[in-house]
Amino acid sequence: MIDSDFGNELIHWYVLNHIATSPCRDIAWRTVERFNHSEGVELDLFAPSYVVREEKDGVVTMRNVSLTFHYVFVRGRLSDIKRLCGMENGFSFLLNRGGAERYAMIDDASMRCFQIIAKAYENRLPYYSLQDIDLESGDLVEVVNGDFPGLVGTYIPRPKSKSGNIVLRVDQNLGTVAYDIKVSDVRVIEFARDSKRAYDQIDAFVPRLLKALRAQHDGDRMSGALVAQLSVFCRRFEVVRLGNQKLEAKLYALLSVANSILGNIEESCRFRDLYERRKTAVTNPATIALISLLFGVNDRDRLALSLGASLLATADTGSKAQQALSAEYSYYGLA
Repeated sequence: MIDSDFGNELIHWYVLNHIATSPCRDIAWRTVERFNHSEGVELDLFAPSYVVREEKDGVVTMRNVSLTFHYVFVRGRLSDIKRLCGMENGFSFLLNRGGAERYAMIDDASMRCFQIIAKAYENRLPYYSLQDIDLESGDLVEVVNGDFPGLVGTYIPRPKSKSGNIVLRVDQNLGTVAYDIKVSDVRVIEFARDSKRAYDQIDAFVPRLLKALRAQHDGDRMSGALVAQLSVFCRRFEVVRLGNQKLEAKLYALLSVANSILGNIEESCRFRDLYERRKTAVTNPATIALISLLFGVNDRDRLALSLGASLLATADTGSKAQQALSAEYSYYGLA
């Protein structure tokens, strides 16, 4: 929340009410500019808008509407903003009735995310009411490609689609949405609470990695689609927090081998080191056998492969995943 200090008084973004005192479209901006000039201060105003399509009698018009109703955001020292709100100009503080601070404030990281969206939309933002969205149902992600690099928010996937929306919380009642974010353009920072998607997505990647491992071992050229699948997985999962050391160890092994196949040796070594730190958490024989296969083939270590095969022989091979793993060991001559 703290961005800088000036004369012992901290600078924050404050949420203000603004009731326009005239029909002038830019009245809020003009008021703050006049205040800055007369008071010798440098308050920043953020008052984004979005475009509403209206049709009447067959005539379509586009009208600018305030994104956050009568709320605006002003950054500066509290004493300066109090003077601004003390004038008859339509500005007033939004009280923070549910928190420790008297006035509602927005942290700098959230405001930077707003400005990322504003730049892409040229200050015309779509709006969502957070009352219609359960933020805990989505993953916390960061956009790494496309129009919104650096944007952090909750990902709301669209059913049966490879795109979705990023929802960014403003305060308890307001939010913005960046539309149509591709899943390939984000990386997961943290999976939703009680979500099983981490397990599902990691397990779904294993057959693809095994296919790529065969191609590497045999000296075959991988398809563009397979290369893309490995690249997207590495990017999406490179910073994820899982909160489960067993699953993290498995993920780090996958990321190490996938990056090695892609030629990202530095990243491969980094994830190998992370795996080594957590490998004692892995106790399932089948999981250890999988990891032994990955590293054994990638490192061309026959001893690791033999140890993995013997361990797999002691595991319950009734599941399809373990049967597939046995088939992989057979492929490399270790039935």
